Amino acid sequence: MNRHNASSTMLLVLFGGLIGIASSVSAEQHQQPRTTIVVAKRKTGQASQSQSPPTSSLPAIEHPSTVAPRVRGTEPTRVTSQPSLTEAVVSRKLGSDRMHDILDKIANTNVGGCTGRSSSCASVWYDGARLRTNDDVSLGPQTRFFQGTVTPVATHAESRATVVDGTNAKRDYGGIPGGVVLEGVADGLGEVNNLQYDSRFNAFILDDRAVYFTRVPPKSLAVLCRAIDQDDRVGVSIGYVQQVYGGVPASSDLAWDLKIADLFLGSIVFAQNLTDVFPENLTEGYQYANGFRPEPDTALNYNVAVFFKFNQFAFQIQDQRVQLAQSNFDVRLFPLAKSDSADGPLLPDTNALSQGLMSARFERNAKHVGENIDYYRRERIIDRMFAYGEVAAFLRAMKSAGFDLRDLALNMPGGREEP
Repeated sequence: MNRHNASSTMLLVLFGGLIGIASSVSAEQHQQPRTTIVVAKRKTGQASQSQSPPTSSLPAIEHPSTVAPRVRGTEPTRVTSQPSLTEAVVSRKLGSDRMHDILDKIANTNVGGCTGRSSSCASVWYDGARLRTNDDVSLGPQTRFFQGTVTPVATHAESRATVVDGTNAKRDYGGIPGGVVLEGVADGLGEVNNLQYDSRFNAFILDDRAVYFTRVPPKSLAVLCRAIDQDDRVGVSIGYVQQVYGGVPASSDLAWDLKIADLFLGSIVFAQNLTDVFPENLTEGYQYANGFRPEPDTALNYNVAVFFKFNQFAFQIQDQRVQLAQSNFDVRLFPLAKSDSADGPLLPDTNALSQGLMSARFERNAKHVGENIDYYRRERIIDRMFAYGEVAAFLRAMKSAGFDLRDLALNMPGGREEP
């Protein structure tokens, strides 16, 4: 987010996400969701690339007793002859009857009459939000299956950007992302030779040894698959020109969610009330962590961008479940050059970076956000950034192992639709 240029083109409905992200429910009568397991193909001529073993700081991975055969260049296969590993894991957690009860409820969900215009991260009851579809139905963290799951505390880093940081950002993004990006390849998964997707549970099965239940709606999962298959970068920048990085469609729910998160976090760092974007002060009365009050710096004579990164995602496997073990949130402030590049990216002021020039008030605000990210994660839009980030890291690992993510997306609910 750019201090002086949070885009005035943002829509008022965008802030609906701060009111509440809807749980994954359907608002129209729909048919029984597909109860198939799709086997992911490998890209032609691409062999498996083993990952590094988990670091010693993470719990050891349970080694499977059997490993499913690799799938190379075959058509997606549907497996229905025996209960899947996803069913076994859920049944062990809830019991068989409760598991089938949940599946029946997902199959017959019909909220009805929830209409509107805002992005899917907004409440379904928010001023006429768009009609829900069965693509948004999944076994998510709102169900009992996930109760008791401990979300690891995110590490954090907040610092004044360096010349090297500016150089790296220009190399990776063409400029300074004044926004939110999701980075990194998942660690702790070990070598994966066979990957399956179970649409009933919105879950991945790794070698019939572990299940990864994703925390994002299937349609957004398909968007991430297509985007990462094309380009590892996932993120947005809200500055002089709004940018969406990599293969993420600008009109997708994912892109809007990233922008909402950037507006929220940036409004704290720059002590903005967003009245230059919205007709009223939407952060008035907000309860910041530990009674904190963000301070603006009206005397600043240069532009500043704040760069938020969600990264360093690592997993562990316990009881045949892939669980998040580590994540990180990074905040960096960049002084910006006065001139813009021709294509719109924000450019760092190298001289200011070398001199360590930065507003003390903005640094204090940024440090507060970083140190209290677990508090602000109570906002569902921020927790969703961690969910997107871990799934993106997981998918990059699967891409590195040679799996065809674009083909896999075609077999996900809503995966054949444009965002």
